[in-house]
Amino acid sequence: MIMVPMLPELNHITVTSAGEGLEKLPRYSGVYRFYDASEALLYIGKSIDIHARINAHVQEGRKPGRHQRIMGQVSRIDCMATSGEVGALLMENAAIKSETPLYNRRQRRVRKLWTIHLSLAKTGFLLPSASDFLTDSDRAIDSYGLYHNRRHIDSTLRRHARDHGLCLRCLGMDRGHGPCFQYQLGRCDGACAGEESSEDHNARLLSVLDRDRIAAWPFTGALALLERNTDPLPGQPARQYHLVDHWSYLGSFYSLEDVTQRLLAGGDRHFDRDGYHLLIAALGKGRLEVLDAASGQVVDNPMLGMDRRSWV
Repeated sequence: MIMVPMLPELNHITVTSAGEGLEKLPRYSGVYRFYDASEALLYIGKSIDIHARINAHVQEGRKPGRHQRIMGQVSRIDCMATSGEVGALLMENAAIKSETPLYNRRQRRVRKLWTIHLSLAKTGFLLPSASDFLTDSDRAIDSYGLYHNRRHIDSTLRRHARDHGLCLRCLGMDRGHGPCFQYQLGRCDGACAGEESSEDHNARLLSVLDRDRIAAWPFTGALALLERNTDPLPGQPARQYHLVDHWSYLGSFYSLEDVTQRLLAGGDRHFDRDGYHLLIAALGKGRLEVLDAASGQVVDNPMLGMDRRSWV
C-alpha cells in the first residue's frame, strides 16, 4: 500500500439525504472519497475543483444509472488537497489500487504480468522473448508491452509478423534454414531469403513494438518531482514533492526532508502501468521540476518536449 504522509488533514463532510453539507466542499484540487453510512468506501475520485466535480456527481445522480446508485448511498465525503492536478492524478490512481473502493474496480492492481525483451542474435537480428515483468525490480532496459501470459505474447508477435512482413524465423519463432514458409506465401518481406537486411528488419520490428514501449529508467536514482502552485487556496499546499523511483510512485510530501525520511525508510516499490503513463505525460509536458531525491539538486529531464508516444 502506498502511503502519502504529510498532506493536509482530510475535510470530513457529512451529507444528508437532502444534500445538506455539499456547500462546504473545497474549491482546490485534490482527491475525494465517498463513504456510506456504515463507513464502507464507495468511490475515489480526483479533480482540479473538488466542489464542481462532486456537484457534477450529484447532478448525474438524479438520473437512473450508476451515479444514482453511488450517490444514493453517500453519507460522508472526505477531501484531500493537492498542490495541483498531477498530484491529484497520482494519488487517486495509487489510492484506488490499494484501497479498492466498490465502484472503482476497473483500475485495480494486476499482480502478475509478462513483457517482451529484445536481445541481439549473432546473425544481427533482434530476438523478442517473453520475460516475467517484476513490478518491484529496476527498469534497467526497455520493455515492450504488458501481458497476462506467455501465450498472449506469442500470438501478438505472430500477428505483428503477419501484418508487417516480419520473418518468424529471423525472430527466432520458427525453426529451419533458408526461406520460411510465410515467405513462400508472400507474407514475409524476405529477411530469411537475403532480400532484406537485418538492420531494416530490426527497424521495422522496433517501430511496431515501440507503441507499447516501457522506457528504461533514465536517471541514476530516485526523483523528487516538485509541483508548484503560485496561488494556492486556503488549506491547499503551495508545493508538493512526488517521490518516484524506477517509475514507481512512492508518495507525495511537503518537503525534501520528508522525502529523505521516506527514502531511508525503504519499503516495496511497485510498478503501475497507469501511474507510468501519468508520469510520462507530466514529464513530457514539463509540468514538474525534476530533482534528485537524495541531494535535492535539479537534474535534466530527457523527456521534456518529446512525443509521448515515444515513451509508452
